[in-house]
Amino acid sequence: MIGISCRGGRRFAVDSGKTALLVIDMQRDFIDPDGMCARLGDNPALMRAIVPRVRRLTDWARAQGMCVVHTREGYAPDLSDMQPPKRVRWPLSEMAGPLGRYLIRGEAGHDFVPDLKPVPGEWVIDKPGFGAFTRTDLEDRLVAAGIEDLILCGVTTSCCVQTTMREAVDRGFRCLTVADCCAAVELDDHDRALDLIASEGNLFGWVCELSDIAGPDDRAADPSLTVRAMTDADADAVMAIYADGIATGQATFQDQAGDWSAFSAGKLATPRIVACDADGGILGFAVLSPTSTRPVYKGVCEVSVYVSGAARGRGVGNLLMQRLVMESEAMGIWLLTASIFPENPASLILHTTHGFRCVGRHRGPARMTYGPMAGRWRDTLRLERRSTVAGV
Repeated sequence: MIGISCRGGRRFAVDSGKTALLVIDMQRDFIDPDGMCARLGDNPALMRAIVPRVRRLTDWARAQGMCVVHTREGYAPDLSDMQPPKRVRWPLSEMAGPLGRYLIRGEAGHDFVPDLKPVPGEWVIDKPGFGAFTRTDLEDRLVAAGIEDLILCGVTTSCCVQTTMREAVDRGFRCLTVADCCAAVELDDHDRALDLIASEGNLFGWVCELSDIAGPDDRAADPSLTVRAMTDADADAVMAIYADGIATGQATFQDQAGDWSAFSAGKLATPRIVACDADGGILGFAVLSPTSTRPVYKGVCEVSVYVSGAARGRGVGNLLMQRLVMESEAMGIWLLTASIFPENPASLILHTTHGFRCVGRHRGPARMTYGPMAGRWRDTLRLERRSTVAGV
């Protein structure tokens, strides 16, 4: 029996012989840059980001000897198994892209992403809808195999994962949803769906993180990168990186970096950190800003992490955020906040990787004055990370 720590101080007991992992709809049409979601205008970056974690979870389940089930949403070429209302809303017979007709069985887009293909002996459930139990033999096969508990992961949290979980609960299965192995197109949809599981006294089961199951990710950081305290001598490099981030049009409403004195005045004196390469060149920085002058909120700060455009993709942001969280907790800061544009998936992925959750959306709080979205009132997502060490 394996005990898994879950949100809310709860635990989920796993008997490997009576537990199945459901990997839901990790298909190219949802995740691939050439798939249906991307071609219809959505950004699949948040869903693509979970692929390595789902792979790690799947490998863990295989090592435990668990039943592993892969689901695919898809329809017959003539759409005869698609419900009429959905057929009207989604005329898939007329919709296609580089991977073929969208969500049609046998097309390239209907298949699983390469890193998550089933191995021999694992089940594949082709479902003509959102839920994995509707018009499939999944329930009969689970019951016949003696399965009582389900671990769920996949996409999207707010649609197919949520629908399958509710169907499973109504059929008497205990369900554990692995939060960071699920994703949706929009982060706030993902976190709202997870909050619903815990609503009304944990009505729909348990929620955990991958680290609660498989332990921390032990992949080593780039050894050539170092982090040190920021000094006034770093001003020019820091302000250049800040201006570089502003120029993307996806980092902030502010349209000018301003000068060092104004920038520095609005930040806590510590922690202020920079990431450097092997030659000492500054690749990024992280700072905290107080959110209020009232003493009761002294442990609440807003996070700013910026990485040079030339250094993106090297793990600089992860290194900075990891150190920033550690140093902030050592100072007694108990709540870190961030306000991020929904169109900035790289920042959303960075923050959620380090324990931030989306707690809401500000709808059009300000008008963008520059960049590709100039003139538009833009939404921002509100993210928070509550420490389990400081302020407890």
